[in-house]
Formats: sequence, C-alpha cells, structure tokens
Amino acid sequence: MIRHLLKLVWHRKRANALIAAEIFLSFVIVFAVVTIAVTLGSRWQAPLGFQWQNVWTMSVESSLSHQPSGTRLTAETTNAEKTHAQRSAEDVDRMLRELRPFPQIEAAAADTMPPFTGRTWTTAVTFNGHHVPVYADRATDDFAKVMQMPILKGRWFSAEDDAQNYQPLVIDADAASAIFGSLDPIGQKLPAKEFNESPDMPSDFRVVGVVAPYRKYGEFTPRNIKMVFFRATAPSRGVRGETGAGPEANNVVFRVRPGTPASFEAELDQRLRPAAMGVTYRIRRMDAMRDTSLKASLAPVATLSIVALFLILMVALGLTGVLWQTVTRRTREIGLRRAVGASGAGVRWQVLGEVAVLVTLAVTVAAIVIAQLPLLGLFNVTTPGEVAWGFGAALAAIYAITLLCAAYPGWLASTVQPAEALHYE
Repeated sequence: MIRHLLKLVWHRKRANALIAAEIFLSFVIVFAVVTIAVTLGSRWQAPLGFQWQNVWTMSVESSLSHQPSGTRLTAETTNAEKTHAQRSAEDVDRMLRELRPFPQIEAAAADTMPPFTGRTWTTAVTFNGHHVPVYADRATDDFAKVMQMPILKGRWFSAEDDAQNYQPLVIDADAASAIFGSLDPIGQKLPAKEFNESPDMPSDFRVVGVVAPYRKYGEFTPRNIKMVFFRATAPSRGVRGETGAGPEANNVVFRVRPGTPASFEAELDQRLRPAAMGVTYRIRRMDAMRDTSLKASLAPVATLSIVALFLILMVALGLTGVLWQTVTRRTREIGLRRAVGASGAGVRWQVLGEVAVLVTLAVTVAAIVIAQLPLLGLFNVTTPGEVAWGFGAALAAIYAITLLCAAYPGWLASTVQPAEALHYE
C-alpha cells in the first residue's frame, strides 16, 4: 500500500513539490517557535539570583567627561584617563553618601553592569592553565545587600578585604563549577596580572564567596553565563575607585523600603540636585527596566510566531485547494476504483494516505536539516530535551493541520459514484 501511495505522489511530483516545500518551511518555523517558547518557559522558572523588586538605579556621568561611559581601561591607559576614572569614582561615591541618609532607602551600592540594562562585560579567567570565558561585573561592598543575593559559600566583599595581599573575587555557582569543578572554590587563587593597571596591585585574585547563579538579564537569561564579580572600592576609604582593568562602576543601585510612594523620586531629585555639581544622572526603577527587557526578548518570538501562523495558513489553504482540484480531476480514477469494489472509506483513506506520505517526505528532509543544528552550537542555548519537545510539537502540529486540510477533499472523493466516471468518456 505504501509503495502504491509513493507512486501516486511521484506521478504528481510537480504539483506536490511546491506543497512539500511549504510543509518543509512550515515545519522548520514551527519547530523554531516551539523550541524557543519551551526554552524561554524553562528559563522563566529558574531563580534569578537576586531580587529586583523595590530597587532603583541611577546612572552617573561626569559632565566634564571626555571618555565614553564603559570604556575599558588597560595597562596603557593614559594619566588623563586615569584622572577621569578617579573623578568618576569620586562622583559616584559622593552620590552614594547623599543617598544613604534617606530613611526611605535601605541600602545603596555602586555597580558597573546593573541587571536589565543590557550592558555586557566578557572576559576570561585562568586556573591551572585552563581559560574559562566568563561574564564580569564590578560592585561595591553593599551590592549583595541591595540586590538581596543569596550567598552559598563564604561571603561578599567587606572592609576586611582592604589592604590585603590579594584582590577579592566573588563568583556565582555556575562559574565555580566551570572553573574549579569539584574543588572548593573558597580561598582558591587566580592570576590577576592581566587585569592590573599598576604593578603595585596584588598579582592574585582570591575567591572569597560564591553566590547563586546570577541571571542579570532577567528571566530569559541564557543558562550558565558564569558571573564573576570584582570589587569596586570607594575613594573615601583612600583606595582607588576600581580594581583592575575594566569598565567604570558608574551606576548606583539602591533599595527603597516597601510602600515608598512614586513621589519620592521627585523628592530625591530635589535633594540630590545641589550636590550633583558637574554630574548628570538618571534615575530609573528596576521594575520598569525589567518590563522593557522582557518586551525586547519576546519581540523576536512574537514576530516569528506571526510568520509561522501565516505560513501555516498558506500551506493549509494551498493544500486544501490542490487536493480539491486533484479529486475533481481524478473522478474517473476514483469511479473506477469504486466500480471494482473499493469502499468510500477506502477512497477517503487513500487521499489521507497520500497526504501523509507527502508530509512524511517533507518532514524527513526537515529532520535531516535540524539534526545538523547541534554541530552549529544549538545546545549552547537550549537543551536536548527542549529540542525534542519542539520537534515533537512541530511534528504533531504539521500532521494535524495537513490531515485536517485533507479531510474534506477525502470525504468529497468518497462520495464519487462509479457511474460518474462515464461522464468523462
């Protein structure tokens, strides 16, 4: 029976080729949409590693700045650039000192890459000759308190790290696993020479704490980004405002007490303006930043879903029309089959069988193409289980839609009577 159906499909290969191509594209797009949806749903359920509720951010820029915010400092940084970095650190420290006395503010800290800003700092750390790519951030001692980050091992930065013969480092659990494997990360040393701007800085990092996996881009953050936190120190302590080469910590994050009214922002701005001489700043709420980030992440998925919907609709209409026309043209063949004893149900199942064979051929080609995706690093952004879910859902959707489209033409074919074939003689 299958061989007979294959012959029928092959004899109308020109008419079927376009439908098969549309089914192929529809399957690939549905697979992509479902896989992305399952992946995002899985990511949504994972903890963020921090609490964004009641957190506000303030970006601080010196109006005398001649260097763009976030410029990476290197060992060749000029004295003028260092002066600018020191000035920026002093401006941030001044704003922190102005914020902390407010009774509405529970804690405040400086940070380089606040959550939901979309800013990225990538680097690599070396352990036993093994280079591990990581995402980096620089924050002051109160950052963990502001963001309410769970400390799994050790501690966050504190005053006891001042004047030590090492540079303190806090890493998240994903980075600890990637760098140290099964070893206890607390107290482990990592070379810091390539991060140092001055030969007077300690030549080693020492891991002082491990936090929960830190997903700074929000609920849709990719898995296992491996976060590493460097310590940013305040000039008021007599320590340089930054440790090692990297972007400046020119953002302030502060946690307000629950129930703080929206009018506090205007009060805050009025109180800070006299102290912000030579400084421009912008205050934003992290919940609004999160909403913007989520919309930006979902926009491509929504666009792809709309494309998939229209493509499937086009396939459904095209397939229904082609099958309807085919049944009309094959009235003589169908009538002959009915004359030699074929039942109406048998004719109907023949039409459905031809469609199933056509879909199977298109899906087989699509499966071969999809099987190559892991070679392109697909499993770096998703998991085999999520890919299997996407493949299974796309398979079920394509078969359901195509067989549903073939249902009416199949019924129409089953109503052909043997006598109707005589009209074509």
